Formats: sequence, structure tokens, C-alpha cells
Amino acid sequence: MTKRKLKGYVKPAIFFISMSILFLSLMLMTKNMKPKEGPEGEDSYVINSIIDVVTPVVETTEEVKIIKPYTSDKVAINKTFYTKDDTEEQQQNSLIYYENTYLQNSGEIYASDEEFDVISVLDGTIVDIKQDELLNTIVYVSHNSNLTTIYYGLKDVNLKVNDTIKQNDIIGKSNQNKFCNKPYSMLFEVNYNGKVIDPENFYTMDIKELN
Repeated sequence: MTKRKLKGYVKPAIFFISMSILFLSLMLMTKNMKPKEGPEGEDSYVINSIIDVVTPVVETTEEVKIIKPYTSDKVAINKTFYTKDDTEEQQQNSLIYYENTYLQNSGEIYASDEEFDVISVLDGTIVDIKQDELLNTIVYVSHNSNLTTIYYGLKDVNLKVNDTIKQNDIIGKSNQNKFCNKPYSMLFEVNYNGKVIDPENFYTMDIKELN
């Protein structure tokens, strides 16, 4: 039997055809492995189900605002803070008359025809509670080493020295006071850096600057 040799171009042709088939097979496999569109238009893979998605936590710092020492809308200013640079009319409205004597108001007197709650204007600690014949119960609240608020003329105070209180916590109730012609009142004073300041200016201050 005579052996027949393959012509020289046959082997390369077979190799080329084999490689072409392999290449087409790989293309078809790659096409079938493409991700499917999810319901929201995003590529989804099975492996995504085992990957932890870490959502960064954004911390939000709420700005603390100083509040007034009452919540009732029936409370109004009865006497303002005395300032030597005020007009004569303003100074007259900031003088307290008691036993034939005019006293310069060191804070702001709030009054109402109805009893009202007296609240803390900021977080703080009770540092002193005093009883006075004229001013009734006086409560001192320290907010930091530079800032103390004082609440004069109260009743029903159920706190004690060293108690920690939060802003808006009830300190006591308004009382009938000899320094005011209204049925219920309280005197609010702000001591900052060793001196009294106008509460109206205090309410608009940045708490960060008071530390």
C-alpha cells in the first residue's frame, strides 16, 4: 500500500480551522456570560449578594440655640435690662421700684397673668439654691466656667445642688413677687465672664463663643 503524504499547506489549514473554531467558541461563551440588566438598569451579578455594601455614615451636628426661660406665649417682658447708654424712656422701663427706692434691673423680668413654667436656657448644673424674703427661691445654673444663669422669684423648685439639667428642663414655677406688679413673674439674669449682660443680647450669641 502506498503511503500518501499530506501536502504542505494542509497542516497549516487544519491548524487555522481548529483555532478559528476555538476562537468562535470562546466568543460565544463570553457573550453568554455577560451580566443581565437588573430591574433598575444596573448590572447585577450573583456575587453581589455576598459583598457587603458599606454606606458611609454622615454625622450631622445640630446647632444649639439659646432659648428663653419660659415656653408660655402669655409671658411678656415686664422690665428690661438697665443700660446707662439707653434713652431716658428705656431706663425708666428698666428700673424696679420697691419701698420708695428705684433699683437698676440687672436682668430681665418676665411676667404673666397666669402661672408659668421656668425652664433652663441651656444644659447645665445646679450650683446654688437660695431663699430670699423679697426674691423668693433663687436658682443658680452653671453652664461652663464662664457662664452662669440665675432664676429669681421662683416656687415649686424640686432640684438640689449638683443636679444636672438639660436645656428646656423645668427649674420651677413663676411666683407672686414684690418686685413686679403682675400676678406671676420671675427675674432672669445672665452672668458672663464675671459681669451681668443683657439677656436679649445673650439669646442671639453663638454658644461656641461662650465657652
